[in-house]
Amino acid sequence: MSLYEKYKGRVQFVIIDLDKPKSAAQQKLVGKYYKGYIPHVTVLDPSGNLAYNEPGEVSESEISRILDGLLNRTSK
Repeated sequence: MSLYEKYKGRVQFVIIDLDKPKSAAQQKLVGKYYKGYIPHVTVLDPSGNLAYNEPGEVSESEISRILDGLLNRTSK
């Protein structure tokens, strides 16, 4: 199951292609979190706090673990 389908309506996914023009919001995210490695995965909690920010491939199961933890924490 894709992450988008699993979390649709509960998580906002933002994909930034560094080779294409970016909006002001995307530029802000890149400036704040991107450290020069591709791929790079950043996860923010609902308050905008950093929950995960690492370069390299990340398995779907690892991202699911992170997102499930954040969703469980915020639903209590």
